[in-house]
Amino acid sequence: MADTSGGAADIKGLQELIEKKGLDIDQLYNLAKLLGSVKTDGSNTKLAAGDNDDKQVNKKLKIYKDKEFVFETRQDCFIYRDARTKAGNYYIRIYDSLTKKEFSKSLRTSNRHQALVAAEVLYREKRDKLTRGVKMASITTEELINLYLDQRKRQLSPTPHTGITQSSLDAIKTHLRYWQLYINSLRMHKKHIERIPPDIGKEFANWLLNQEKKYYKLKIKRERGTINHTIAAIKKMYRDIAIGDKYITMNEFPSFVYLKVPRDAAPKRDILTDEEYMNICRWMQYTYTREKDIIDKEKVARIIFGKYFSIQYNTGMRNREQLGLRWRDIKQNPNSKDDEDCLIIIPTERSKTGRGRQISAPIGDKLEAIKREYRKLNISMNPDDFVFQNLSKTKRGKNIPYETPAMAKRLDKVLIGSGVKEKLIAEERHITLYSARHFYCTKRLEAGVDIFLLALNMGTSVNYIEKTYSHLTTSLMYQDISSGQGKRGRIESREIQV
Repeated sequence: MADTSGGAADIKGLQELIEKKGLDIDQLYNLAKLLGSVKTDGSNTKLAAGDNDDKQVNKKLKIYKDKEFVFETRQDCFIYRDARTKAGNYYIRIYDSLTKKEFSKSLRTSNRHQALVAAEVLYREKRDKLTRGVKMASITTEELINLYLDQRKRQLSPTPHTGITQSSLDAIKTHLRYWQLYINSLRMHKKHIERIPPDIGKEFANWLLNQEKKYYKLKIKRERGTINHTIAAIKKMYRDIAIGDKYITMNEFPSFVYLKVPRDAAPKRDILTDEEYMNICRWMQYTYTREKDIIDKEKVARIIFGKYFSIQYNTGMRNREQLGLRWRDIKQNPNSKDDEDCLIIIPTERSKTGRGRQISAPIGDKLEAIKREYRKLNISMNPDDFVFQNLSKTKRGKNIPYETPAMAKRLDKVLIGSGVKEKLIAEERHITLYSARHFYCTKRLEAGVDIFLLALNMGTSVNYIEKTYSHLTTSLMYQDISSGQGKRGRIESREIQV
């Protein structure tokens, strides 16, 4: 027999409420009737939504076959079989009432006991993530790096400071590759990032500092500043993806220790001496370009590289700026009567600083030499054509410029062929394409060029030149600094004291 005591008590309580509030029983009846009609005709969207929720609940209940709670004292985790499948495998469902998030996953077993054990393990792993609001999906270091690089690729822009340039993206790839190698060395490449101890980051800088770096049989010590740049790139990746997309919290963020960097800002790259520079130029002119048994195309390519080398050392242009040079970007200097004096226009999109500029340099004869060689191969020289066109079989005549690796490879052959490479190795010096920019700056300062004008021509700051070449600028200003000193100064000083 059904227990009606609870229902009677509810009715009595309702009667007392009606009498206390002075409500009319007929009015209450009509209101209840009205609410009933609203629910049946579906005109109230909220009530209709409630019906839909009920349908969803009923639908889920039909899915949950052989439902069983994993813990007797908890109702937020249970295993079940999916009634829609025939495999009979168990699934787990975890629900967090605070964040209103749920997690479901196949346990890949039809054995009840194995399913319960697996569910307990998963619950401990995923419950904490649900509570903290992080993603349930876990990723490895390699997957993290790929996600970050995909994000940065979408930010590619040909104009500096409006996105990221391809060269910057390549640099980021190099930085992150070292982090992957470090994780591999610790045998944690298969671990999810939230399971990697944060403290391992503290030893990364010293690990990278001690990694061998080779350049043609020459062991080069890694620069501490560059290692710190690598750490900064890794930390940004973790902030943007691991934290930003909620794969981890700050508790799992790796801890890094930056290396101390000496305050001495002397040039970080070696440069050629005047004699070495001249020896290379002579060897290219009289030997490299006159070698027997080379085809016309290769001979032209060697001559073009010789002019590229010379122009770079006489303008201080960055590699990217020079390789992107078009004939329309070069004009005769209107303030000079010498045909060799040219103005080179570096547009905004090709400038590292995002600011366009003009370079003044006497390179007219070198440009004319390039034109003569192109005519031999019927290469066009329209205003939009690149000055340094790739002459390889698949790219020749398609107005495609050389890329830095191709020029770097040529430079290495020239250094070896001219005999300069052997001397560089003996003196532990390292020469790259970028060394030309340091050579140019050094020689212009030695020639007494005003540092402000030099900064404008090179597209850099006066502050950078002062810091990087402070030892050089001080020695060049010796006469100004030492004015009134020495023997004559001491005599004058004594006379004043008397």
